[in-house]
Amino acid sequence: MEWRYPGCKTGFCLGLLLLLWASLPHGIPGKEVNLLDTSTAQSPLGWLPNPKESGWGEVQQMFNGTPVYMYQDCSVFSEGHTDHWLRTNWIIRGEAPSRIYVELKFTVRDCKSFKDEDVVSCKETFNLYYMESDQDVGIHFHRPLFAKVNTVAGDRSFTNRDIERGALQLNTEVSPIGNLQQRGFYLAFQNSGACVALVSVRVYYKTCSKTVRGLAQFPETIASSEGLAVVPGACLENATEEVGLPPRMHCSPDGEWLVLVGHCLCAPGFEEAGGSCVPCQPGFHRHSLESKQCLKCPPNSSSSSPGATACPCLKDFFRAPTEDQTVGCTPPIMVSYLRMMKRNDSSLSLTWQAPPVLSQNSVSFEVMYFEKGEEKQYTVQHLQEPQVTLVNLQPDTAYVMRVRSITPFGHGPFSQAQEFRTLPQDTGVPAGGVIVSITFGVLLFIGLVVGLVIFRRRHAHRHRARPSHNHSGYDRDEIWLKPYVDLQPYEDPSRGVLEFTKELDPSLVNIETVIGEGEFGEVYRGTLHLAGKERGVVAIKTLKSSYSDSTWWNFLREATIMGQFNHPNIVRLEGVVTKRNPMMIITEYMENGALDTFLRENVDKFSPVQLVTLLQGIASGMTYLSDRNYVHRDLAARNILVSHNLQCKVSDFGLSRILENDVEGTYETKGGKIPIRWTAPEAIAHRIFTSASDVWSFGIVTWEVFSYGDKPYGDMSNQEVMKSIEDGYRLPPPVDCPSILYELMKVCWSYDRARRPRFREIHAQLEHFIASPHLLRTVADFDPRVTLRLPSCSGSDGIPYRSIPEWLESIRMKRYIINFRTAGLNTMESVLELSAEDLKQMGVTLPGHQKRILCSIQGFKE
Repeated sequence: MEWRYPGCKTGFCLGLLLLLWASLPHGIPGKEVNLLDTSTAQSPLGWLPNPKESGWGEVQQMFNGTPVYMYQDCSVFSEGHTDHWLRTNWIIRGEAPSRIYVELKFTVRDCKSFKDEDVVSCKETFNLYYMESDQDVGIHFHRPLFAKVNTVAGDRSFTNRDIERGALQLNTEVSPIGNLQQRGFYLAFQNSGACVALVSVRVYYKTCSKTVRGLAQFPETIASSEGLAVVPGACLENATEEVGLPPRMHCSPDGEWLVLVGHCLCAPGFEEAGGSCVPCQPGFHRHSLESKQCLKCPPNSSSSSPGATACPCLKDFFRAPTEDQTVGCTPPIMVSYLRMMKRNDSSLSLTWQAPPVLSQNSVSFEVMYFEKGEEKQYTVQHLQEPQVTLVNLQPDTAYVMRVRSITPFGHGPFSQAQEFRTLPQDTGVPAGGVIVSITFGVLLFIGLVVGLVIFRRRHAHRHRARPSHNHSGYDRDEIWLKPYVDLQPYEDPSRGVLEFTKELDPSLVNIETVIGEGEFGEVYRGTLHLAGKERGVVAIKTLKSSYSDSTWWNFLREATIMGQFNHPNIVRLEGVVTKRNPMMIITEYMENGALDTFLRENVDKFSPVQLVTLLQGIASGMTYLSDRNYVHRDLAARNILVSHNLQCKVSDFGLSRILENDVEGTYETKGGKIPIRWTAPEAIAHRIFTSASDVWSFGIVTWEVFSYGDKPYGDMSNQEVMKSIEDGYRLPPPVDCPSILYELMKVCWSYDRARRPRFREIHAQLEHFIASPHLLRTVADFDPRVTLRLPSCSGSDGIPYRSIPEWLESIRMKRYIINFRTAGLNTMESVLELSAEDLKQMGVTLPGHQKRILCSIQGFKE
């Protein structure tokens, strides 16, 4: 069949069409599996037209040595009713899912480009049908058995001028077909009066590609049409499942992996690097799943081979049985305080201090002694007690003695050599002298006893008077969690900071570029190089050189707060520099910056499930804070930071406070600025903050997330905001906001704080929404009875915008400014009667964008 476009030769028009088609990128996307793709056909398609004599016809032309096959039909010149059908061959579905997609690439001619006298009837649309079948029915074509999928309309149509300029452009339409049950199906195309060319037809289904997440490998999975499919993962080599949390991911109907639940951990002796588990280098170890990375061997220990789970002690060094592998090895025990207790002319009684770190049964001693000058003639004795009596010695002779300990871990070093001398041999003393000596000895003994009794009584009295250092009744080892401590009790706040933070050497910090301006000074991107670790990227908050005492105090206070938190959704403090100027707070670096800016830079790029996942991370961090009776007071999207993997973390604790230990859990402030648009009404009115006031702020953050960073309450003044809230009005739902999320916002904005949910409940709800994404399909409606209409600059006739560009920019549709100008719409009054079909003709083809524009227009009318 020939092209029947007036004023266009068949070869010329077909050539333009082929050139246009050839310029399109070829290849199958990674998550799409083709069942049919006519663009790669090497022979005629052989489809079944009905009627055969007229209507759809197949054409072919060589392109780069390859024949290209397509179908065309131009029925605008036919007399009577036009009803031309084209049926494909049987398409085998096989193991494909019940939901498939049909991608059509086609051209359609503008009916206005025909001369009126030549055209009988003209349309710019055609219809797509399908029919299921368990077997190939051959050439039998039963039209009534086909079900309509949709009417296909092109966004672009062409005219004679387009043909002359070579400006033909293809239309692409993708239509899903669901609930397929039989082994195969047919597609059919009905043309009722359009001049159309069906350039290519592609039928495919979607899969979630083979991927690795959380150290687990997930196989390629066919996307289900019934919702999320839970897919178990297999841990990578040298990785193991976290106890009670095997890795699982959800394959969405759109072929996207969502919601990683559980994960794998590198086995002991390995650490995560580049998405896999690599062995610890010599000199490092990882002894348990709890430690995140390989650690440098503790002092006096070492590992000589890769993949060490422990660092053995160096020779003669040891660990006690109760010490784990993270503790350094104890140096060899050296015996000390060797002294003589008694002697005579043939014996020496000696004692020494036993090592205090080991039990009495785990240590013995070795004594080596010899006559002075006779080192080679030594004697060794083994003892269980820290004392010895050497007998059969020579009178009036010097003996050299050394002692060492023997433990289950080895022999300690010998003590320093000490010299002791026996008494001279008794040569006979007169009786009177003996009596005098005995009398003197008895008196001396009595004096020693009396002195000892007096000493002990005084010592006991001082011991009773001395205050106890442990009022809690717990041993130090039992105190595993420090309560939050504020700087208020400290006379010198810098002392408090050092108790809860790590003071860093400024030489380890390298400041690179300015990334923002904070409350205290500039914020930089930089690097931190700690011993035993690779240089890492960090964020560096600095304190202005001209700081006041209050600024300095608040700077130290924020560092102290961050130093006491440890949670994956709270920004991690790496350390501080307080002993030199400029003072610095060093935190982990969040590549995507503040959440509000990140959202404004990525408008409409995320699905509702992805947005809920962002909120789930924030709720997790706030649950951690509220469980510890901690109120943030400034929860807003600007104070949420986003990592490279889109993990949200709560930051900016400049206004945060610990709650009182009363039932209400309140904090009362006596002054300072309050972020009105994010703050609960009771906190504004009475300056009393609770975890419930943070929940109100979380509702505002949820609104910010689904409005992609819009300013809450628009251009309303703070006074207008407060009055509207007191009158019972709340923010409107963002465009395309799921109804269930808007309901969560509204309950967070309950005027009675007792009716607001707790963060733990919010976190559980968000996890439920992520696991059941079908709950997010219903879009929230606008309720004028309780919802604010956000004002803007005043205009005329009740329309709050002076121009179309200003209006489109306010609803984040400025990309369509040119489309409106091309359509000749120059005033706000001219848009009031626009319909969805009008917008589609103007090039606004996305349903969500059409709805956003039409909802705004409806607001003007009301």
